[in-house]
Amino acid sequence: MQYKIFDAHLHTYGTFLAKDDDLISYLDRHNVEKAIITTVNRAASSKIYANDDNGTGEEVSDENRVKKAFENLRKMMPKDQLDHQDVINISNLAPERFVKFFWFNPKIDRDDVDKNYRILENHFKMGFHGVKIHSGIHLIKIPRDIMSLASFMQEYNKNIPLYIHFTPKFSVFGGISSKDLAKLAQSFPNLTIILGHAGLAMEFAIDFGLSLKQYKNIYFETSCSIPYAILSLVKMIGHKRLLFGSDAPVTNPLQLEIEKIMCLPIRSDQKQDIFYNNTNKLFLN
Repeated sequence: MQYKIFDAHLHTYGTFLAKDDDLISYLDRHNVEKAIITTVNRAASSKIYANDDNGTGEEVSDENRVKKAFENLRKMMPKDQLDHQDVINISNLAPERFVKFFWFNPKIDRDDVDKNYRILENHFKMGFHGVKIHSGIHLIKIPRDIMSLASFMQEYNKNIPLYIHFTPKFSVFGGISSKDLAKLAQSFPNLTIILGHAGLAMEFAIDFGLSLKQYKNIYFETSCSIPYAILSLVKMIGHKRLLFGSDAPVTNPLQLEIEKIMCLPIRSDQKQDIFYNNTNKLFLN
């Protein structure tokens, strides 16, 4: 059976898009009719693994490699919000297919918060209908660092979703917990929250499913998840709050992420809801 697909996590560029390929043809080949699309920080992505030897010519030790990688990322972070002209250009080719999300860094220009929200509001007026934050790259504490963003979004238009890139705890960052997300959902009950990479590991999926089931404003996006974690979320919260996402072409090829849903031992109508209907309903208002 061929399913209609609404990809809830797509980028304009990435490793798994061949140089001689274009994004719309790539989507067509995989039956992706619609997609939430955002930009990608190409400069930061290309520099994250660069060794920083301080001119000594010596390789960075293993114990400092993770720290150096994220130092490289922070050095490459723009001083202003990312340019989203690539999102606009691609969306203009097929406006009916794309929902534009603005990749927002809430930690830029804290002395001029209004500037950030003027930029964001201008993009909303240009047809952007969602916001993405990357907790790992920007080391964002939830909910502390996004309280003003969530407040602004809920007041501006409660139907504009906030996508949160889930990052677990690692050596230089405390990560995001289910308690953090519960606090956010409680504080902003009218804000639609999409938890990205919700089934990144079994332990996280079980924790999120059990702890966040009661918060009806939280949806769970499937990219980079393991199939059994996705299935566990279906069993714990029901399939209606799961959104298919690929994170293509940055971290995964589309086909790999599609197969994760295809292989699940659930009904065809449930798969169609995850692939398309659940995401589509978020943008019918």
